[in-house]
Amino acid sequence: MAFSVLSNVNNPTQDQLRERQKELSKVDGSKYGNDSAVEMAWAQKAFRHTEVYFKLISNIECTKLKLTKHDDEIHSQFMMSFPRVPVAVLDEDRMKSVSAKRRWRAFCNLFENHIDDYNFGTLLRLDCKEGYSESNTMLVPRVQFLAIEIARNRLGLNMCHFGKKAGEKNEEKKEEEEEDVEVSSDKEESSEPAA
Repeated sequence: MAFSVLSNVNNPTQDQLRERQKELSKVDGSKYGNDSAVEMAWAQKAFRHTEVYFKLISNIECTKLKLTKHDDEIHSQFMMSFPRVPVAVLDEDRMKSVSAKRRWRAFCNLFENHIDDYNFGTLLRLDCKEGYSESNTMLVPRVQFLAIEIARNRLGLNMCHFGKKAGEKNEEKKEEEEEDVEVSSDKEESSEPAA
């Protein structure tokens, strides 16, 4: 049977969702703390995911890359739900606004029963032309990552990484920054009065 996010197959009813919400509201979150071992395991898994994905877009033509067996469905639903999201460079503040979060939550829930770990925290690059870095990533649910990266791949936006090694992009940026420092120090030396 074909998968469609518009079908009710494997999707809970509104009554089931309300019942689950009631059950969850009875849980006292203050009794639970953050387990550093769990946080470390998540961080390691997220980091491995970024390495694997960057290797994929560096070694495979992104326009031919298939991330899941549901890529077509994710992409068509994304284009219907978010036709004006500029996927090349994302605005983190707009992506995390109250209204955007509500819309993204509804989108992600469409894939709850179809995508493994659909809501697993995943690092998404804000600017697709850049690699992964602290300033160029935000945390999103896995299916949101998939929707945006599938769109980027289909538009060929990740082709700038094709044929590059994982650290190569960052090395180029470091060299540019070092050149900028050298140029600014040369200017400072030339502006100092002679003794």
